[in-house]
Order: sequence, then structure tokens, then C-alpha cells
Amino acid sequence: MAASLIAAFGASICCIGPIAAALFGMTSLAALVKYEPLRPFFAVITFGFLGAAFYMTYRKRPADVCEPDSVCATRGVDRVQRFNRIMLWIAVVVAMIVLTFPTWSGWVLG
Repeated sequence: MAASLIAAFGASICCIGPIAAALFGMTSLAALVKYEPLRPFFAVITFGFLGAAFYMTYRKRPADVCEPDSVCATRGVDRVQRFNRIMLWIAVVVAMIVLTFPTWSGWVLG
């Protein structure tokens, strides 16, 4: 999940970086626009990592994989899976906001 968020930020650095730099008065960071050609590459990486995260989170696992004194043994497998699924969906929302930022930023920021 973390890797997909990092890749999403990488995909949008060409657009988020200059806007954030302008907000803080650091106009020299506008050179990040040169990374625009890498957006599709980072978008594919983001979707790949999200796909792997969905597979790892929603796959069926046997109940006996919990090691003694692990979190799933003390808290229960269902509770750990529910937490992982919630965190995954939060990561998906953040990744989609960041990944699509160049598309909707013109409408919001004028």
C-alpha cells in the first residue's frame, strides 16, 4: 500500500510539486514539470502495487497461519483483515486523489 502511494506521488510530482512550491514561494521548484512524461509509467506502477495489495488483502488464508503471540493470534484474524481492508481503501482513495490531481487541479485551483 505504501509503495502504491509513493508511486502515485511520483506520477503527480510534475503537477503537485510546482503548485505546492508556488504556494510556499519557492518558484525554483517549478522545474519539476519536466517529469510530466513519466506520469504514465508511475500510474502503471501505482495500479500494479494496488493490485498486489488487493490480492494480498482479499485472498483466502488458512486460519492456522497465525504464529503464537502474533497480532492475529491475540486480536483475531477477522479483526486484522478488517483493519487491513480499511487501510487499503484509504490508500486507494489517497492514491486516486494524487494520481488524478493534474486532471482536476485546474478546476479547483482556477
